[in-house]
Amino acid sequence: MYATVANMVERFGNTEMVRLSMPDDRETETLDPAKIEVALADATALIDGYLRGRYKVPLAEVPKDIVRAACVLARYDLAKGEHTEPTEQMRLERKEVITWLENIAKGLISIEAASAGNFGKSNGPRFSGRPATFSDESLKGW
Repeated sequence: MYATVANMVERFGNTEMVRLSMPDDRETETLDPAKIEVALADATALIDGYLRGRYKVPLAEVPKDIVRAACVLARYDLAKGEHTEPTEQMRLERKEVITWLENIAKGLISIEAASAGNFGKSNGPRFSGRPATFSDESLKGW
């Protein structure tokens, strides 16, 4: 995953993460890391879908912009619960992240990561064949 539960808490605060990850039927107000991790995994998969054409995914080294994007996408997904809706700010941030990812996919923006084109570099086509069936000697007399 491109972000962690700790990244989410650092970015949005413990109170919001408790509120977004806690089901309504639970009495104690504690963070549900499993629910946040599911949202982060979904965000990572979405990001990989946009990056796949230009970069080797999953990214080995994760740029800070990708961590931020994963957090924004996961927060939006967490807010789309049974009894909650994302705020207008969450919608706008998600839209900005999706536009940014689309621009990366189109090649308008680059990130610092290994590109898909840098792997398996070759010097052109390679082929091998069988030894020649016909030669001057084998065709003598025809």
